[in-house]
Amino acid sequence: MKVIGLTKKKLIVLCTAVFGAVIFGIFRLIAHVNISSLPYHTVAEEWAPEGGYTHIAAYFTPDAMVEADTLKYLHYEIESKLNQESIEVDSENPSARLTASSFLAQGSIDVESPYSRASLTALGVWGDFFEFHKLELLSGGYFGDTDLNNDYCILDEEAAWKLYGSNDIAGKILYVGDIPLVIRGVFRQPDDKLSVKAGASGMCCYVPYDYLIDHGMINNISCYEIVMPNPVPNYALQKLREKLPVSEDKVEFVENTGRFETIKSIKNLSGITTRAMRTRALVYPWWENVTRVKEDRISVFSIISVSGIIYALIVVIVLAVILVIQNKDVIAYWAVYLFEKVRDSIYRRLAKKEKKRL
Repeated sequence: MKVIGLTKKKLIVLCTAVFGAVIFGIFRLIAHVNISSLPYHTVAEEWAPEGGYTHIAAYFTPDAMVEADTLKYLHYEIESKLNQESIEVDSENPSARLTASSFLAQGSIDVESPYSRASLTALGVWGDFFEFHKLELLSGGYFGDTDLNNDYCILDEEAAWKLYGSNDIAGKILYVGDIPLVIRGVFRQPDDKLSVKAGASGMCCYVPYDYLIDHGMINNISCYEIVMPNPVPNYALQKLREKLPVSEDKVEFVENTGRFETIKSIKNLSGITTRAMRTRALVYPWWENVTRVKEDRISVFSIISVSGIIYALIVVIVLAVILVIQNKDVIAYWAVYLFEKVRDSIYRRLAKKEKKRL
């Protein structure tokens, strides 16, 4: 009996399957590179490497009028609810916390050094903002809520050079009127084209929210972020929806953890033609603008890669079925032959055992 192998036509079809697999690999790699380049997308994994946490951002419309005290209390309210449901921190780590949260509001502030003056875009932040957003520091460090005073700032490189002619100026003093503002560090703004277009440009500083309220110009709070336990899907998002006293038409929730999983990316593709539409006056920070652009790209890359591997699998399966059908007589012959060999071997072993027993 002659075995029927791959003909020239079948080999050509098989090569297309290999091409589909290559397409899968290439576009999965491109998607991975895009995901890896996104700012601040691994917050939950860094906060809790063992898993079970999620990172959620809430973006408010300007008329939401969310109060700072409400968001400060929200942190403790959520932790209390988690404790009531027996979700607790690791007892072996007494300094561990269940959640981290922050909020920000954009404004402006006029500052003066011994050498120059500048009007800076100011981001007033509270809480664990720098746990979520690790800046590329050129010198110095961050400030936080544990500091005794709130008169600290972090300048971007351009502002540092304008005000002091250097980026190594941690500890130097700026003045807002006659109120001192200590420079805690200097950071570098992202300078790629997409980030610049998204708003990561111009002279900028980060200051404590309360300082900006007292000494600068500030808009309403635009973003709240939290990382918290998520023992089952949508648990954390549902708890935040319940506890945040803002109507649904004035807030948009984004769960960043798992945002770029293949299934979610493909589902996102279904609404890609309407994502640019706005029915609310939401203004995203630059990092969310960048993420949304790349999210659309990743969706396209994901569907192309999945299509490639599905095509490759279908071709391989179809060719395998065709070869099985064409060689059914050969397969049947060898199946019977092997069955008889195994059966005879079993019979011989049983016969030997029987002879030894006698």
